[in-house]
Amino acid sequence: MPKSKNGRALGRILMIVRPVFVSDVRWRVFAWLGLLVSLVFGVIILNVVNSYVNRGFMTAIQERKNDVYIRMGILYLLVFAASTVVAVFQKFSEERLAILWRGWLTAHLLNMYLNERGYHRLMERGDIDNPDQRISEDVKTFTTTTLSFLLMLTNATMTAIAFASVLWMITPVLLFVSVGYAIVGSLVTILVGRKLVGLNNLQLKKEADFRHDLIHVREYADSIALFRGEAKQKARLYDRLGELVENFREITSVNRNLGFFTVGYNYMIQIIPILIVAPMFIRGQVEFGVVTQSIGAFATILGAFSLIITQFPLISSFAAVVERLGTIWEVLDGEKRPPETSITMIDDDNRLAYEHLTLVTPKDGSVLVRDLTLDVPTGRRLLIQGPDGIGKSALARATAGIWPTGTGTIIRPGRDQIMFVPQRPYTALGTLRDQFYDVYHGKSISDERLIQVLCQVSFGPHLDRLGGLDVERDWANLLTVGEQQLLSIARLLVAAPKYAFLDRATNALSMPRVRHIYQILSESKITYISVGDQPGLREFHDDVLELLPDGQWTVGPTREPAAA
Repeated sequence: MPKSKNGRALGRILMIVRPVFVSDVRWRVFAWLGLLVSLVFGVIILNVVNSYVNRGFMTAIQERKNDVYIRMGILYLLVFAASTVVAVFQKFSEERLAILWRGWLTAHLLNMYLNERGYHRLMERGDIDNPDQRISEDVKTFTTTTLSFLLMLTNATMTAIAFASVLWMITPVLLFVSVGYAIVGSLVTILVGRKLVGLNNLQLKKEADFRHDLIHVREYADSIALFRGEAKQKARLYDRLGELVENFREITSVNRNLGFFTVGYNYMIQIIPILIVAPMFIRGQVEFGVVTQSIGAFATILGAFSLIITQFPLISSFAAVVERLGTIWEVLDGEKRPPETSITMIDDDNRLAYEHLTLVTPKDGSVLVRDLTLDVPTGRRLLIQGPDGIGKSALARATAGIWPTGTGTIIRPGRDQIMFVPQRPYTALGTLRDQFYDVYHGKSISDERLIQVLCQVSFGPHLDRLGGLDVERDWANLLTVGEQQLLSIARLLVAAPKYAFLDRATNALSMPRVRHIYQILSESKITYISVGDQPGLREFHDDVLELLPDGQWTVGPTREPAAA
């Protein structure tokens, strides 16, 4: 039986909350949480004391007892001072616990996001938008709001217990009326405001989409300027802005309707206890201070019973955050490989081979490569060619373990012994030296070695222009695609793995430079597999795999075309 929405939301909250209580920071969390609950209890006790001090203070005024009035006034000030100190430390403890939890939870999600290519699985799914916002903003909102709700519930429970006795001693009618009033108000609030959950979830998505398009303009500023694409970008941004504004208008309309009820509901809180207790005072059954005490106690206990009414906008926003954060958590914490794939990966540092490998497209199941059986032993260089869209990149991605659909077996070296160089080079954030971090994993490597390799691939002349190895730049926008490809080849030479898979890794370079790069690679000990259709590549490879329509393929030794 499928879970209800409320059950699923509660399950997701527990799923996200539970890990911190078994983490390495759990004792710090328990300490701050214990202190926080103690301070909440202290505030409630002081509020109860304050209600009786107020009662005596107002009665002293009504009876014109100056000495009692002064004594109660001093006691009033002392209770206020104590309440201030306890309340400030309660807020401080809440914020410290929130930042501790947020830091741990964000790091935990980042670990899930980057381990086992979680970020890539999210991209392949395509139905989870803006993971950056979910990991940063949604985690922040979740931790602060969860703590806030925890304190509200704790405070409401303790307050209800503490002030129920106060109302009961005044008259049981007050207690029954407060509970009934809160129940009716909660039901009406849920009925009027239930649309807010979906609208708030949609608003988060539209805000993130608008911000994503703004970032896109910044990242592709040169291309937009050269293409004169300002009008198109402006139209798209205006559409995004219009969508989020329109959705927010719907939210404000629901909030308006909800406000008609909740504001009137809160106004009635002030008069209901007077209507019940004032006749008792008029008949002489109670003193005047009881009237003011009943107003305060009634409002306090009704606030404890009316969390749904007073916090409904926050609850609806929180529900949207739980859904967004819970969705990405379930994907990242789920199976590390999509269940539909049947490709078996076997590690063998001395061999790259495909056994009865069939690759199909994820969406419609079209066959790209059918029953490929091929061995690429150490020292044998393979060139993969074929028409665009035939499956060359799919074979590269399958070899890397990131193609989701297919059958068969891939035997390949372990991760440290094979390197993939894509058509769109990866440029890390940081310095030029940081571009090599992933290939030597922080181990010591001399500047002379780095400069030697950069010069070897003809990147050396750019070093002075770029400011050297230790200047931080936006490399993706500063370097041309060709320069980025030279940098990625330099990274490959520094890593010097046994195998390398180059997926059109030199297609932005001139043919003389391509020949220079492949001459260097052919003189190295790296066994490389290349995807590319540039003239002259065959002479630097031993075999060619030709991919054909309908998944067909042929393989044989390379041959340069005969001279005319």
